Amino acid sequence: MEKTTKILTGIMIVLIIILIAYTGYIYIDEKTIAENKEKNETNTVNAIENYTTDENTSNSTNSVTENSVTENTAITGTATTPTVVGKEEQESHEQSGTENPDQTAIDFAKEKWGETSSSYNFVVEKVEGNIYHVAVISNTITIAYMDVNLATGEVTER
Repeated sequence: MEKTTKILTGIMIVLIIILIAYTGYIYIDEKTIAENKEKNETNTVNAIENYTTDENTSNSTNSVTENSVTENTAITGTATTPTVVGKEEQESHEQSGTENPDQTAIDFAKEKWGETSSSYNFVVEKVEGNIYHVAVISNTITIAYMDVNLATGEVTER
């Protein structure tokens, strides 16, 4: 074999090895991304299940625990995130004898909604003076809005 043929053959072999290594890297990277995505989805499902379980437990026992999750939630995009109320804040409300106005508005909305209110999440989305706009949520979908006037105790469904 000629010298130039040997050099070209060597270069081709090196390029093939680099191509195989690069293809393997891409395959491993895609597999890692898919595994991380699956883990994130599993963690999200577990977090939602834990939140639902915690909410049902706190609703049924009505006990005050440190950093307990209340029914108040903040809407971000299409998902809801729980609002954490610390022990000190809960004790402050208990000592002053006043209830959180958001919770009062939610209680009025639940009363207006009726017996099945325990099957839904109620969230204060907006406050305009004494009027609290409460969203009724079922499975992360807002199914109704209620306007609660805390001054008069009047609740209207929109």
